[in-house]
Amino acid sequence: MSSQTSGNRVLWTIFIANFLDMLGFGLILPVFGFLFENEGSVFSAIFSAADLKFYYVFFVGSFSVGTLIGAPVIGTLSDKFGRKKMLFFTYTCNIVFYLLFALGVHLVSYWLAYSARLLAGLTGGSLLIINSAIADVSKAENKAKNFGITGIAFGLGFVIGALLGSILTDERIHPLFSVKIPIIVSCVVTFCNIVFIYYMLPETFHGNRALKISLFTGLNNLVKAFTRPMFRLIFTVVYLVTLSFNFFIQFYQFYVREVLHYSKSEVGILFMYIGLSVAFTQGVILRPIADHWRPRYVLTGILPLFALSYLLILTAETRWAFYLCTFLIILCQGITFPTTLAFISNRVSREVQGETIGINQAVLSAAAASTIILGSVFVLSHSLPMWFGAITTFVAWLYFILNIYVIRKDII
Repeated sequence: MSSQTSGNRVLWTIFIANFLDMLGFGLILPVFGFLFENEGSVFSAIFSAADLKFYYVFFVGSFSVGTLIGAPVIGTLSDKFGRKKMLFFTYTCNIVFYLLFALGVHLVSYWLAYSARLLAGLTGGSLLIINSAIADVSKAENKAKNFGITGIAFGLGFVIGALLGSILTDERIHPLFSVKIPIIVSCVVTFCNIVFIYYMLPETFHGNRALKISLFTGLNNLVKAFTRPMFRLIFTVVYLVTLSFNFFIQFYQFYVREVLHYSKSEVGILFMYIGLSVAFTQGVILRPIADHWRPRYVLTGILPLFALSYLLILTAETRWAFYLCTFLIILCQGITFPTTLAFISNRVSREVQGETIGINQAVLSAAAASTIILGSVFVLSHSLPMWFGAITTFVAWLYFILNIYVIRKDII
């Protein structure tokens, strides 16, 4: 079997594994918002309406806090012991902590559910490992396109998972449906993924047992991201753009539920549309862009459009306009993130792909965790995430073009 054929087999296997991973994630994503709605939700029984949004941000941010600490360690462990073994580990932990999360919901224990999400973040480096495996079998010129595979898998898994998750929570469809059912189904899907990986995924990197591992890897990676000249520019942009997008996406569901008055099933249909948009962007639109344009030109053009897209969604007065503006945001996100990841991966050797992508994950996690600070500092209105996203992304663009075209023209 040629190396190209072997690489294609790995990519297809990774695609299916990532699809199943995202299917499990998509199943429980709608659950988060439904737990914290103003009336009749699980945690409205123990928190006041004024406090629910803050506890929601704190809850969602717990996963990112855990990922900031744990994912870089998982990435380095995959460099040390191999990708396949660490995927077994992360998916097994997913099942354990999904069940703990379901128990927290059943007992109406916010802190038990919170602990489950925090622990899931500590061991939830599966996407990092998948990206490392893609980097293992990809040529430099194909990495941006191949990293887009995760976006396609995310989109398709998200389509089915989010729609099923919304249906399985809607007691109006069947009296046995509740917010706990999608969590249980997600565990079943994750177990099937473990079996699939065992039989179908070849090891792409057998590891370097000499690598040292530290629990402070995540914090050290943050320092490396912003102190190493070769990384500082791109990781500053990644941090600002991720902070903006995560703050927006965490309140997007509340916006459509409380401002646009979507039902649970309509939220599921909207999430299905988002998933299809992700898959279309990274499966169809990203590839010709990655083939014909260098990262500096892609980011120069896409970041101001990304900033504008946040404000456009506030102007949408019809459902069709809202869907169109949502697609524009997903388009910008789907082009920006694989482009920055390919640039980062191409600048390091194969032996430290897991560590380097772990640095990227640390920045992503730090940005996502920073939304907790935003939620505690600002008065949380429905339009705040859109304005914050527009301003912060525009600042990221200004910083990028200043460095690229004025200070250091040869940086990318």
